[in-house]
Amino acid sequence: MKYAKRWLIGLERPRHGGDVRGCDGVLDFSCSLNPLGPPREVVAAALSGLDKVSCYPDDSCSLLKSELSLFVGVAEDLIAVGCGSTELIKSFADAFVEPGDHILVEHPTYSEYAFYCRLAGGVVEEVPLCEEHGFALDVDCLFERLDSNTRAVFLCNPNNPTSRLESKKRIMEVVEECEAREVLVFVDEAFIDFLRDSRRFSCVPEVEGHENLFVSRSLTKIFSVPGLRVGYGVGGRGLVECLDKVRLSWGVGVLEQLVAVELLRRCAPYLERTVEVVERERDYLYRSISEIAGYTVFKPDANFIFIKVGGLGVGAAAVRSALLGDGVLVRDCSSFGGEFSNFIRVGVKERELNEVLVKALRGLPERLKGSALETGA
Repeated sequence: MKYAKRWLIGLERPRHGGDVRGCDGVLDFSCSLNPLGPPREVVAAALSGLDKVSCYPDDSCSLLKSELSLFVGVAEDLIAVGCGSTELIKSFADAFVEPGDHILVEHPTYSEYAFYCRLAGGVVEEVPLCEEHGFALDVDCLFERLDSNTRAVFLCNPNNPTSRLESKKRIMEVVEECEAREVLVFVDEAFIDFLRDSRRFSCVPEVEGHENLFVSRSLTKIFSVPGLRVGYGVGGRGLVECLDKVRLSWGVGVLEQLVAVELLRRCAPYLERTVEVVERERDYLYRSISEIAGYTVFKPDANFIFIKVGGLGVGAAAVRSALLGDGVLVRDCSSFGGEFSNFIRVGVKERELNEVLVKALRGLPERLKGSALETGA
């Protein structure tokens, strides 16, 4: 296309989990949402707002920001709201990344960081997370890649898809070194609310003391409402003011704002129950799958589990296809890069459904072996 920006040539949109279209009746372990499902207040709040859909949304999301201020404990003018946290990633790239800017991202990690930075003309470099070290962030390796042209560093904590949580101390090491070099740091904490005592791990309290730091969060995952796009972020006033200039007008709809406000006002018991269920069921899945030959399971910190399936003798795509025959959908992680073509990711659900997954994974090696014998492979 001769009229397009030259860096759009060959750029492909990211692929994600949660694509269950055409998969009726399938148990979806490919996305990582709250296993409790949406709180019942969601339906009531949505219905109560139907008479308001003939009005434009509050473009400033003032009531929602007020509730978020109480929820995270920061001033309202440090908060940015978006149509899901993905809009905030795009807005961040739109506001701060110029053509030719050097961007550092972990690898593997959420693919939207690199996508939107490349869309803005940035040059993305991946900092590898090594399997032999449990996919831990290598701070020294990251620092070696910082140069005079580096504009921003993107970190996901806990990281998607590895489910690895880095200590707040380690993340702040990066923030402080980058601040000294005038480099921005975007920290994605979309899954941090699934952790017990999540405030202890979050970098949100640090934003006022570090003008280069922006922390994004998600409401759709913790409240299991991915169809209602609401995300938010916290940063210094200068960063938030710039993000406000580039955001999409009326990006968060009337119903989304009403539902989000209602959820935040009533969320405490629900969040406590969520942490209990996720801890118990995550441990159950980790232990159970680790006992099955052919799978290498990496210790998870978030509400999803990263699994190497190379011991089965087939790749993730074949595993995904075979499990669909059992009515189970898992995330094929080959989209994170060819070196992850034998990894899958599974979200944590409640016990009855997790048992279905474990049974399917346990029976898979024998099924694959039988299939190979039938084809003469």
